[in-house]
Amino acid sequence: MTTSTARKTPGNGPAVRFFGELAQRGHEPLLAGVSGRVRFDVMDKGASDSWLVRVDRGDLAVAHDAGPADCTIRGQRALFDELASGRTNAMAAVLRGALVCSGDIELLIAMQRVFPDPPRGWDPTATARGGR
Repeated sequence: MTTSTARKTPGNGPAVRFFGELAQRGHEPLLAGVSGRVRFDVMDKGASDSWLVRVDRGDLAVAHDAGPADCTIRGQRALFDELASGRTNAMAAVLRGALVCSGDIELLIAMQRVFPDPPRGWDPTATARGGR
């Protein structure tokens, strides 16, 4: 699969950098058994910025597009920035209602593999206690 990039640049936060880096991978071994289209709808101030990730047995194509998808994941930009920095887990965000997933949830479970691990030394309970 070929990789395409955004039709516009919606900024340079962690989520935007994540999708750009994902587009550069071309093939992701962690998704070798996965095929489907996942659309990430990033909400910001009432507007939606969509990224379509097509996976064909690990081959990736990323487009800054709101095309049809087998799985759609919708959430606020700040949350996607947290996902892209490893500070939030996608499944945990779905379970608490911060991310909305429709369609094939198995694709969300598979995509969770490509999000980064938490930063070294990061304490997820610090945010809940008012730290970091």
